[in-house]
Amino acid sequence: MKPFRNKFAAWTAVAVLGASTSLFAAETSPSGGHRHGRHGAFLSSLNLTPAQQAQEKSIFQEARQSAQPVRQQLRQTRQSLWAAVQANNTAQIQQLAATRGSELGQLMAIRSTAMAKVYQTLTPDQQQKLNELREARHAKHQAPAAEQN
Repeated sequence: MKPFRNKFAAWTAVAVLGASTSLFAAETSPSGGHRHGRHGAFLSSLNLTPAQQAQEKSIFQEARQSAQPVRQQLRQTRQSLWAAVQANNTAQIQQLAATRGSELGQLMAIRSTAMAKVYQTLTPDQQQKLNELREARHAKHQAPAAEQN
């Protein structure tokens, strides 16, 4: 039973690594420039005023700067986690996976706080449209999951 548990822990760590890599991919484009990610597509359809666009840019720039040390730590943790997988060190895998989850939570908090600030700059009509877009997106993503069951 112990070999199965070790293999399971190793595969879990690999899955965590793969999932977290997609978060990094959303942060920058291949050319190294910033992409708007999930929120940018929504915001671009809201017809923001130039003042709102400037606020959005400033808020997200500040969030990127706040997230920089967390992203660096995430990279270091990912490397350590991969080394633990290669060494089959299940105790270290568990500890690093938990650390990685905490770091991903910090990144999510930074991004969500930035989005909350941007949301407050929107007019009530823009907020309603954004809410409708989010609901439509959520429904679209839920439909394939329901079909699989």
